Amino acid sequence: MTYIGIIASVLILYCFYNKFIKWIPTSPQILNTDKLFIYGHRGVPAQAPENTIYSFKKAFELNVDGIELDVQITKDNILVVHHDPHLEKLTGAKTFINTLTYKKLLSIDARGIGYDSLEFQQIPRLDDVLEILPDNIAINIEIKSQRLFSEGMEQPIIDSILKYDLLNRTIISSFNPLRILKVKFLQPNVTTAQLWDIDEKFSSILWVYLSRPDLLHGNIDQLNEDIILSFKGLGIKIYAYTVNSDKQLAKAKQLNINGIFTDNPKLLK
Repeated sequence: MTYIGIIASVLILYCFYNKFIKWIPTSPQILNTDKLFIYGHRGVPAQAPENTIYSFKKAFELNVDGIELDVQITKDNILVVHHDPHLEKLTGAKTFINTLTYKKLLSIDARGIGYDSLEFQQIPRLDDVLEILPDNIAINIEIKSQRLFSEGMEQPIIDSILKYDLLNRTIISSFNPLRILKVKFLQPNVTTAQLWDIDEKFSSILWVYLSRPDLLHGNIDQLNEDIILSFKGLGIKIYAYTVNSDKQLAKAKQLNINGIFTDNPKLLK
C-alpha cells in the first residue's frame, strides 16, 4: 500500500469512527485518585538495569503506584520486556529480538553499562513480570512497533493480562495509533493510552483523535496548557514522561497532570 493509500484509509476510518462510534474515555479504578500518580519508568533505571525483574522489584520497594515496561516479540512469539528492538546496548551487535528465539535470549546479560557488581540479569518475559506484580500496583505495557501495521503482539498481550486477571490494573500504550485501535477492537474493556511526542513518527496530536484512547501520555517538555485543556475537556486523563527533575515535576503539578513516569521515584517522594 502506498503512503497516499495509507493516509486515505486512515481518513476513511476516522470519518467512520466519528459518525458511528461514540468516544467515551474510561480508566481503571486504580487510577481514580486525586494525588499525583507515579509510575516507575522501566522500573527504576536510576538505580537498577531497566526492564529487569531486579529493577521492577526496586520500584515496588519505593512504593510506586505503577510500573511501565516495553514489550518486544521473539522469533518464536514469546513476549519479552525490552525497550529497543535490538540488543546493541547490551551486546554491541545490532541483533534484532524478532530474529532470535527466547531460548537464545536467555544467554544475553541484561545488566547493561554500570551494573557490573550485580549478578547476571535475564531479559524477562512479560509473564515473568505479571507473576510478581503486587496487588496494589498498576502496570503500563507499551507496545513497541517498528512497522506501521502489526507484528501480532496485541492478542498475546491481552491473553496474558486476562490470564493473570489484571484487566482492571493494566494500561496498554503505543506511539502507533493503529496499535491502540487494534487493542480496543480485540478487547474493548482494556484501558489504552496514546503516546505523543513531536519527534516521533506519529507526531501530530491529531492522531489522538483517530486512536480515541482512554488516556494521553505526553512528553513533559512538550505538553502545554492548551493541550491539557483540550483533552481533559474530552474526559481524558493526562500523564507525562519522563519526569526526572524538580523543574519537570513542578511543571507537571502546575499543569495539573494526573500522573508521571520517572526513572527515579525516590527523588520525587
